[in-house]
Amino acid sequence: MRAPKFPQSYENRAVAVALDRLVETPGEETLAALLDAALRGGLTVDVTGSPSPQDLRLRTLQTTDGQQVLPLFTSMKELKATADAAGLGGSKVNGIIVPGRQALGFIETADFVAVQFDPRKPGGIVARDHVLRALGEK
Repeated sequence: MRAPKFPQSYENRAVAVALDRLVETPGEETLAALLDAALRGGLTVDVTGSPSPQDLRLRTLQTTDGQQVLPLFTSMKELKATADAAGLGGSKVNGIIVPGRQALGFIETADFVAVQFDPRKPGGIVARDHVLRALGEK
């Protein structure tokens, strides 16, 4: 089965709405709804600095104690806005849109402690164990 292609204008509104709800009402139910929404549709990952399209490298975030967090974005627009907010210049970032299950699955490619949805917004940090459970692997 071929992975779906997403237009550069794609936005995962279901994840954006679920993230807003999680921030408004934190809890297991709203967290499960966010992860369920993330498994559907696409998510954008930051591949800025990758040597080539055949050798993609994910750009990551770090916690204050140096642990890696995988940022996931609801759209290319959100990736660029996050880069602008961080003073990195949104026009200089590169991202790819992949199926949500694949994006969440990247957590297994390194010692990520969490994923963070739309990092410039509050409340989008989800611990590794929750992500693995959502993927059905733990």
